[in-house]
Amino acid sequence: MSRHVLPGKGVASSVVIGWDRPLGTFFVQVLQPHPRIDGEEWAFIWVGSAPGELPSAAAAIEIAKPYADLPANLGVTLETDRLRTLGTADGPAQIAAKPFIAHATPVIRSEAAAREAGYTQAIIADCSLHTLELLIKPGTELDSTFIAYDRNAAEMIDVHGWNFSIEPE
Repeated sequence: MSRHVLPGKGVASSVVIGWDRPLGTFFVQVLQPHPRIDGEEWAFIWVGSAPGELPSAAAAIEIAKPYADLPANLGVTLETDRLRTLGTADGPAQIAAKPFIAHATPVIRSEAAAREAGYTQAIIADCSLHTLELLIKPGTELDSTFIAYDRNAAEMIDVHGWNFSIEPE
């Protein structure tokens, strides 16, 4: 795995870009100061967390470009990072993690794409800490762990249904 941290510009305090060999993807994290914790950052953009999500350095650079002044040779650096890992085999931890990665939550980043993928039933999931506006597939067992589209965060999430009171929207 490679990880290059660059100073951010505009709304970004920093940008992290690199190659994740076990997932077979480049990744980009665009960070901002945390809204409530002084000295901490949070990723308001994080792409490349699913297997093969960003297959090229150019795709990662395109995402990072608006948020940092990128070195001219970044594409070469990232591709070199990837090539250096070609002969590397998974270790015990990666082998153990592969079944969980295979069950990874799908990467869907818009409500239209979620609806197209079958997540059409709108619900409200509420607990003492969070209220979530979700889209789920019709017939989803709500007392289990299920995959849903979070309409506020515009991302797919795993929900432990037993932690929430769930009602139709």
